Amino acid sequence: MSAPVQTIDCRGTAREMGRQYGEQTRDSIRRNLAVFVDPLWNPDEGARFAAAARCVLRDRTPNIFDELVGLAEGADAPMEKIIALNQVDTFGPEWTEECTPTALAGGADGPIMGKNNDGSRPTPFAGPGAERDYVVRRCFPASGIPLLQVTYAGWLSGLDALNAEGLANGHASVGSIFDKSGPRLDIRLQAYHLMTRCRSTSAFIAGMMGASLTGKGFNIAIVDAGGDTVILESAVPLIQCRNRKAPFVYATNHYITPALKDADRRKPAAKPVTVNRLAWLQWTASTRPPTCLPEMKALLSCHEPWAPCRHGGPHLSHTEWSLIALPARREILLAPGAPCSVPYQSFNFG
Repeated sequence: MSAPVQTIDCRGTAREMGRQYGEQTRDSIRRNLAVFVDPLWNPDEGARFAAAARCVLRDRTPNIFDELVGLAEGADAPMEKIIALNQVDTFGPEWTEECTPTALAGGADGPIMGKNNDGSRPTPFAGPGAERDYVVRRCFPASGIPLLQVTYAGWLSGLDALNAEGLANGHASVGSIFDKSGPRLDIRLQAYHLMTRCRSTSAFIAGMMGASLTGKGFNIAIVDAGGDTVILESAVPLIQCRNRKAPFVYATNHYITPALKDADRRKPAAKPVTVNRLAWLQWTASTRPPTCLPEMKALLSCHEPWAPCRHGGPHLSHTEWSLIALPARREILLAPGAPCSVPYQSFNFG
């Protein structure tokens, strides 16, 4: 049986949605602050950063700033720490997240985005004692496109999301060796901003490439209801597209475009894992590419050597949850655990 999934709805102005988010997930947000922010927190440095980040957020994405204000109010948490949770990469060197995002252009079930989210150890899904609490969040902004997302409680991140226009994305953490100093917006917040405004893969790409971004680098699989696919290799502040409009696109935790192939931050022990998983995906694409929902589920549940469903050992990390977005149906399927043993649950905008 699937573990319970914390599901919340947020409606209205940006500040109202933030306050509702904070009120409904207050305990989970506090646990996540203890994991993501507190171990690295320095009050003086945090206050200085928050003051600078407020200026960037107010200037570039005032709606997001207002939502963060409401989030801090609803969670009864310091605004400086809520900003730090959303605006900067707070992962320490012990984290080994190695997700696997994929997307199909179309088939019997229309376009599909599918990914497994992996972590360094198995953790309950939004359960008691979880080290990192996740939520399913449905957003109905007074101004903007409704959004359905799976995210850490307290994040506004627009990665791993489907909007009501049928635009979907899923991410894999990679890192970036490039200098990101300066007044830049976190890539997670830019993705959130775009997912509430963009109706197509083309518009999302343009919005990402037109911004000056910071944060952790990602590979992002994108597909829209029309079947337009792409992998966005986002070694912030540099971004490259690859495999545009391919029937089956996929990524792991390193970049492969020529300009970015050495730009990741994989540790020596972890790099072979992501390289081997990419090779498995390349072999799958050439021999038996998925074309429908059952085949996507089978891919994400597969235990062949270096396949996406992971249980520690040589793979280093465990699959914490699995997400499938169905743009034509405006529906996401979520397995709160390894999809080989936990059934998917359905979520939509209804």
